[in-house]
Formats: sequence, structure tokens, C-alpha cells
Amino acid sequence: MSTYSLINRASYVTELLNPTKGYVLLKDYFSEAEIDRYRSECQSFLRTGPVCVSRINTDLVRDYVHPRSHDKVGRTYRIYQYLHNEHSEQTTKFFNKALGLRDDIEQAWMDNPQYREEKQKLQNYIIATKYITDTGRLPAHRDYDGPAPFPLLQCLVLLSRIPQDYTGGDFLLRTRSGMTLSLADDIGATKGDLFVFDKTLEHRVELVGPGISTAQGRWSVLIGARAIRDSRARSFAKRLLYSHPLYPYTWPIAKALRLVGVPV
Repeated sequence: MSTYSLINRASYVTELLNPTKGYVLLKDYFSEAEIDRYRSECQSFLRTGPVCVSRINTDLVRDYVHPRSHDKVGRTYRIYQYLHNEHSEQTTKFFNKALGLRDDIEQAWMDNPQYREEKQKLQNYIIATKYITDTGRLPAHRDYDGPAPFPLLQCLVLLSRIPQDYTGGDFLLRTRSGMTLSLADDIGATKGDLFVFDKTLEHRVELVGPGISTAQGRWSVLIGARAIRDSRARSFAKRLLYSHPLYPYTWPIAKALRLVGVPV
């Protein structure tokens, strides 16, 4: 690794461990063409991909669409993409461009056995999200609350532009020091920037409104989301109970199983 890269890593690590930050922003990391091509591919998959209303994490699951909401109101459409699946050459490069930087930063902590164990047991995947205009939002939550002694990182990239494509919809990050930062106003991120942040930090997305000049809406992608893998039995049950076109008929069974404590 070059001295320049080592200096960059040290600087990024300092920012990520800073309790008033916990993030790194790389401006114009992706070109407009890279962003628009990837979003166009996602838009096509959203129309034609298989649909399942539960998240599945295994090393065999295919990419799929998840109509995702925290309540009974339609909020978002998610596309779950997994690194073991085949993607276009451009999309693979797009993912690797973000994951390469993330992994390089995390290398600073890989000598710690507990950190290394946590990192290795979680499955990497990608979540591309289309927020539904006038209802789309994401409530405050943390993506990780495990024992890793240093930050596990994930990369957020905005795939559309405010206010042209959407209004509202700000991403708000709560730092370890207790400050709430606006991704747009305080951090200054926009379409094409790479926002790398600590998975333990609470964040939310405010209600999304229409754009002032296009109907594109709010699109973003989380590259390097991570989760514990499902068991073979649980993943099979999820595919059976939550996949379309059978879901309208199987959801009462899924609900009954959850009520008696069966983890499906």
C-alpha cells in the first residue's frame, strides 16, 4: 500500500472514531454516468424481479424485491442484492469501488480477534431503496448492536438529487456525542458522494416529497449492509411463506407461526 493510502486510512480512522462524527464523506466518488446507469438497472429489476416480503440472508438466495415498511403504509421498495450472485460488469465494479475502500479502512482494526470474528460471521449484501413519494420514510434505528470493539462500516450513496428529483427525505444521523446531523445540510452529501459510516449510529430518513423538476423520486443504495445468515430451515420457510405470488394466501400461516413463537 502506498504512503498516500496509509495517510488517508489514518485520517479516515480518526474521523470514524471521533464521537462528534463517526463517518467519512468522499465527494464525487462516483460519476453521474455510474450513478444513472446503476439506478436504471435497479429500476428495471424493480419492474421484473421476484418479490418477497421478508429479508433473507443466505449464501444461496437470489436477488429480489422487498416492499418494505415499518407499518401498514407503503413506504419503500427495496432491492436486495447479494455478492454471490452474478451482476453486470458495471454493477460489480460499482459495488467493488465502495467495498474496496470500506475494507481498506477496516483493515486498521483486523488485528483485533473479536472485531475480525464479527466481521467474518456477517453476510455482506446491498440494499437499493426507492422511497414512495408522499409516504416514504425510514424510522430511527441502528443497523448493528453487537460486540465489535471498533466500527463496522457501511456505505450510503444517493442515486437521485434533491430538490430536482425529490424534496424532504433528509437522512439524519445521530452521533455518539448526541448531535443529530443532516446529511444534506450539515454533512453536505449529494448524489454520487460516498458516505461511509458506523453501523451502530442511529439514523433515519424523513418523509419524502415530490421533486421540483422530475418524477424520479428518492433513490439510494446501502453497499455493505451486513446481517447474520439465516439457517437453511428458516430461509426455506421465509421463501415459502413470504414470496409472491403465494404470499396473499400464506401470510395467515406466517402470522400464526409468529404468534406461537416460531421464528419465520
